[in-house]
Amino acid sequence: PGGRIETSELPLFLRGHVYAVQQKAWMDNTVWNYYLRTLLANNLSDHSVVLLDNFASHVNDDSYRIVHEELGSLLCPIPPNATSICQPLDVGVMAPFKRYLRDAWLTEEMIDGEDGDDFDTPTAGQKRLAMVKRAIVAWDRVSPVDILMSFEKVDIRMSFEKALPVPTNTK
Repeated sequence: PGGRIETSELPLFLRGHVYAVQQKAWMDNTVWNYYLRTLLANNLSDHSVVLLDNFASHVNDDSYRIVHEELGSLLCPIPPNATSICQPLDVGVMAPFKRYLRDAWLTEEMIDGEDGDDFDTPTAGQKRLAMVKRAIVAWDRVSPVDILMSFEKVDIRMSFEKALPVPTNTK
């Protein structure tokens, strides 16, 4: 944060979207907290339950505090190793998104290098901007129906029954 990408490239990215920069291009506490406050806060009703996997940046003291105190909701991590069976986005949204992302990449024109020569290698900044545009196009293709169907596909109640450990009778 505060580096060249954030100061020089982010202003060139398409408006109306949320961007975050992290040194290792990975979700960390800073990026996650930014997401909670910048994006989720505007799309969450009070007294919601926020279901999350057990990724360290998702379920830490800061996350619990932000979700509870600032967003007026409850953070609830899903059981460990249960993501594949009870997290709707992983099950029903990411697959179409990745397919749309691949389709966008395969159909786009070659990125020209800095001097406009097709044989010139595009800069890292040009590649990042192209990826951002590709992701926006792909996400725009994910429909509300895709998202709703992911919850039906997961059958969230049954998934939790499968994922939660069954108490053993200690008698």
